[in-house]
Amino acid sequence: MAERFDSLFGWMDEQEAIQVLHSATACLPNPGLQYVAATRLGAANSPESLNALLAAAAWRGHGVNERLTRRKALEALGRRPDPRSLVRVLEALKSSDAGAVVSAANSLSRLWSAGQTMDPDQLTDALTGALHGPGTQQRAVIQCLTRLELHGAKAAVEERINHPDRLLDGAARAYLVHQGGTGTLLQPVLRRLQDPEAGQRRTAVIDLGLAAQPEHLAAVVRTPVSMPLRALTAFPLARRALAKGHPPAAVAALLDELCRDDPRQLRLIDPCPQPMDTTPAGWIQLLLQRDENCQYAAAAGILQQSRASQSVILEQLHRHHGSDYGGHYMLMRLVGLAGRRERSPWLEQGLAQTAPQYRKSRIAAAVAMGELALTAQRGSLQRLQQSCNGEQLRWACAMALALLQGQVQPSLAFRAQALR
Repeated sequence: MAERFDSLFGWMDEQEAIQVLHSATACLPNPGLQYVAATRLGAANSPESLNALLAAAAWRGHGVNERLTRRKALEALGRRPDPRSLVRVLEALKSSDAGAVVSAANSLSRLWSAGQTMDPDQLTDALTGALHGPGTQQRAVIQCLTRLELHGAKAAVEERINHPDRLLDGAARAYLVHQGGTGTLLQPVLRRLQDPEAGQRRTAVIDLGLAAQPEHLAAVVRTPVSMPLRALTAFPLARRALAKGHPPAAVAALLDELCRDDPRQLRLIDPCPQPMDTTPAGWIQLLLQRDENCQYAAAAGILQQSRASQSVILEQLHRHHGSDYGGHYMLMRLVGLAGRRERSPWLEQGLAQTAPQYRKSRIAAAVAMGELALTAQRGSLQRLQQSCNGEQLRWACAMALALLQGQVQPSLAFRAQALR
């Protein structure tokens, strides 16, 4: 979500962002400032900033900067629940720019969840009218139809089953299953959880979330993609599982497994990736790969090293890659999983991070505090468990507190009540 970039663009004043969006591109020292300004105003709430975004989200021309700025403005409108935002986003569904249609479809889902309304039949017609063009556009439209639970597009979506574009095929299957279709439709999606290509695994996790079949919760939890992505699917699936009568303790145990994120419990893809060499630099290089299967394979390998080797690797990771968000997250988890109690100051620093990009590091740090029995942090964990906005962090803090009390198993059913 765009919110994770808010702090990165906070240097731009709201009035400056409005002025940039209203300026002619030729008058700006860097045309890319308009892209930044549109993103920045997604976090604003003044009428003037909304008017600037509405203007920027209209057709701006064929230039690269014009198209990119329009797309970002449409994304930003998804965070501004105003009837005029809805009108502009619906208008953009007719665009010939596939990127603008994708932004519009994604924002439409968010506006709807924020309370905007429209006649379901008219909304279905607007979305099915955009069901053409490249697979990315059609996938976004079908995902929007699924999230809004619009039933009238079934015939059009069925035509995309077995499409050569597996991402489009997966979105179609998720929609149909969500609408009551047979669960066997998801078999190709489930196979993609073990695809060597990271993008296929990531989108398969998203598709399973949209299909909303709780029996796939365990498969999602154990797929080698990023923990936050799995969590976005896992927590809604867990709620659905509880609503369907699944045992609360079993559901909570899977969310604990998700937050513990032990690479040895994941279904890593064979053959398991190995570092180019087994030096600390080699392990860290594998750990920082973009493909999560490589990251988790490296983490599992580091956990098998001697204590002395682990110390060297963790120290280098902390010293040279602490600003890498993925590397920082892995550092937090490795400290907990490897039982490195002497590195508790790193965990305290990780839990104290409030920038959105460190959100997953806070989850990892909280769990590690429970694993390492850091009772001095009980107060911090309790405060976050009671007051923080992030559901995943609240769950991790509750889990850590249960670990500190030696009550993990007995507390499972009770903690599951927080999901209802």
